[in-house]
Amino acid sequence: MVSLGLSLMPEAQFAAASLPLFEQGIIETLEWSFDMGWGRDGVPPWVDELLGHYGEAGDLVGHGVSFSVMSGEFTPHHRWWLQRLADEVQTRRYHRISEHMGFIGAGRFSFAAPLPVPFHPDIVALGQDRMRLLAETARCPVGLEKLATSLGPDDGSKQGDLLDAVLDPVDGFLVLDLHNLWCQSINLGLAIDMLLSSYPLHRVAEIHVSGGSWDERSDRRIRRDTHDDLVPTEVLDLLPMAAPHCPNLETVVYERLGPSLIDPATHGPFRDDVIKVADIVANLTTANLTTGPGDQELSHE
Repeated sequence: MVSLGLSLMPEAQFAAASLPLFEQGIIETLEWSFDMGWGRDGVPPWVDELLGHYGEAGDLVGHGVSFSVMSGEFTPHHRWWLQRLADEVQTRRYHRISEHMGFIGAGRFSFAAPLPVPFHPDIVALGQDRMRLLAETARCPVGLEKLATSLGPDDGSKQGDLLDAVLDPVDGFLVLDLHNLWCQSINLGLAIDMLLSSYPLHRVAEIHVSGGSWDERSDRRIRRDTHDDLVPTEVLDLLPMAAPHCPNLETVVYERLGPSLIDPATHGPFRDDVIKVADIVANLTTANLTTGPGDQELSHE
């Protein structure tokens, strides 16, 4: 069975928007970006209660955002982050834990959105070493999420091979973000079916769906993975297309940033969007999810 997950945000407006979904029992799995809760203020009591409930049921998955897996240097930040993760997994029970491919910090640069790295033997070795550290600390299955960015079309077509190589020593899982995939297809001019088939789909344990925005400040439109809007129809259509090629898929996670729900008028459309994804996921649970990428032709209208 494939479960429907929701990425939990700590803002009060997210609580107000999502509470009816929890009351209806629609949210079967909870994703928590645990390093968001490592700040001075910790997490609100209602967040802690939800995390405990889903953790005890074995339905809590962790998703880090600030480890910076592919940073060239192993810094004091990395040591601090791993120690906090060790404390985190002692406090809460996680079914699996993932991070983002790429890096968010380099030397004195500010932390930012995850940036890509090229497919090179030194990069593979670095990533493998970091994933071993992550697995040793988490003591549960660990994985990486594909990015929306790349260094160019050639790099975009090789990210799947890079992820496969980095994940191999720990038998790690892949988080396949379909909005990220769509962003790459649009921004790089690459066919979506070609991109999809370039990833190690047998490693996919989670699929993420989200919305985003358009950047039109340049001479062409750029699609950005900003998690601040409804899921585009094109991404919804990708879900039933991609899932049958992911034989180990367990969860589809809906992502939306809390601050994007500050206007109460956005709450109803947000819930309707989650329910729309839930309906697709319900059909996936009865679908044949054992076909490999070579067993069924990938196509997208």
